[in-house]
Amino acid sequence: MPTALAIALAALTVAACTGQPSEPSPTAARPVATSSARATAPPSQVPSDTPTPAHTSGADQDVSTPPGRPAALDGPATEENAKAVGRYYLSLFPYAVATGDLSQWDALSGEGCRYCDHLRAIVTDIHDAGNHGTGGAYELGFTSGLKDEDGHFIVGIEYVETPSRTVAADGTLVEDFPDRYTMKAVLELSWSGSSWTIEHGKATEFGDGE
Repeated sequence: MPTALAIALAALTVAACTGQPSEPSPTAARPVATSSARATAPPSQVPSDTPTPAHTSGADQDVSTPPGRPAALDGPATEENAKAVGRYYLSLFPYAVATGDLSQWDALSGEGCRYCDHLRAIVTDIHDAGNHGTGGAYELGFTSGLKDEDGHFIVGIEYVETPSRTVAADGTLVEDFPDRYTMKAVLELSWSGSSWTIEHGKATEFGDGE
């Protein structure tokens, strides 16, 4: 039996057909945004004995400033607020990779959200090794939303994942992710009456990376 998320994803696909890029296939090669690139892509460079100088733009740009907290986090439960919370949640990932700060990510992540846990594990793996991320900012685009029959909100967000690096504490380049990826995330959110929760999520690549 199709899940509520799958049914809602199909509805979002239809809604996006008027003037918007096509939806990704659920079986796309990159099932999780950024995590797929970081977890499975072989590094294009290997650590060297010579530290790589830090930069302030491109793949080495500083993304250590937290995204602004949207008023939508305080409710009420509307489609527009759900979309704003979904966009905020995605923006927290590059920040967490850069800083290791998962406090806001954890505050929004649902207990059974495997997507949330998977991306969290990527952050902890990087920082447990004494490394941190640079670059990788998300360029957020078209966002759609709907409310399902169970009262949950399904939010689709198109975005570009920009180049990033994993860097050691001394500035040595650990891994390089030089490509841009055009992505689509689909998040299922619930409203408790006082707070939002990301219940489920998935992300796939569509279109051609730039």
